[in-house]
Amino acid sequence: MNHARTDFPIRPNQPLPHWAATLAALWLLLSPWSVPAMETNQAAAPEIFRVGMAKVCFRNVNRNDAIAAYKVFLESAGRRFGNVYTAAAEVYDDTSTFELAIQQQPMNVAVIDSWQYLAMNVHSQMKPYFTVMENGKVGRKYLALTRRDAGLDTLASLRGKDIVELEFIHAGVGKFWFDTLLLSAQLGASETFFGKVEVVGKPTAAVLPVFFGKKSACLVDEASFDMMKELNPQVGEKLQVLAQSETLADVLICLGEAHWTSAKYKADTITALNVLDQDRMVPFEEPQLDTIRKLRATYAALQNAGSSTHRPPPPLSQPGKNELPPLGRPGS
Repeated sequence: MNHARTDFPIRPNQPLPHWAATLAALWLLLSPWSVPAMETNQAAAPEIFRVGMAKVCFRNVNRNDAIAAYKVFLESAGRRFGNVYTAAAEVYDDTSTFELAIQQQPMNVAVIDSWQYLAMNVHSQMKPYFTVMENGKVGRKYLALTRRDAGLDTLASLRGKDIVELEFIHAGVGKFWFDTLLLSAQLGASETFFGKVEVVGKPTAAVLPVFFGKKSACLVDEASFDMMKELNPQVGEKLQVLAQSETLADVLICLGEAHWTSAKYKADTITALNVLDQDRMVPFEEPQLDTIRKLRATYAALQNAGSSTHRPPPPLSQPGKNELPPLGRPGS
């Protein structure tokens, strides 16, 4: 099976579907932290404020722009609260490298994909404090789309066909959901089920080839599909939702349990993050991960069942917080 990556042009004024793009622009403009900072002890040597970010969490945002935005925002916010430090931000391409970095060197803030977080052995070091809301709901839904007139009305009908996947879905939670769907239908892994999987960076590059009949199916998130329908209502008329996920937790903003010089230092950081984007960043609550835990348990059971043809699938039970099965990791 072939893998390819293609990008279609996107109109300059087209809205970006992910929160990170908006935040990056806001942070680079230093709003609301551009006001004069309170007096600080400039003679003190600045400490390092460490930030780690998963690549899969940033969509339609240049890596260097994301790093610069975080650095500017955090240093400006720190001065606003009288905390002088140098922000050091780094983007991690895969789960294993990110996990090792957290274990070896304490971080103040980590932006982690929900599936990654549950797969990492860092829960004693990093705790979720915020998550992201899309369309008024915490989490994200993922969709498999086909043309209504193509006769592709079941998952089985896609065998040997081409599918286009958004890059962040291919590397994250959405991919595990879709693979679980295929395994549940006894259709095998996506790598062998489809004739070709093409990975693209923008919603237009995923949806339009299916709309024009050049590709059989695409894997996108609900927010991207809604955006495409707003740009062109015919997209909603010609395309159908073949499969849809539950709402699954998306990005987690975690704070370290250590590496704080004082309780005030950590409290100031929480306050800064809390007022940053109140419409899209909301306080984390443990039940927000329930659907991800359920998906992980189902995926693990199907993988275990597939490893042996002589035994039935094990029962699907939802693991406890510290009873997570060893699973594949996005980006590893």
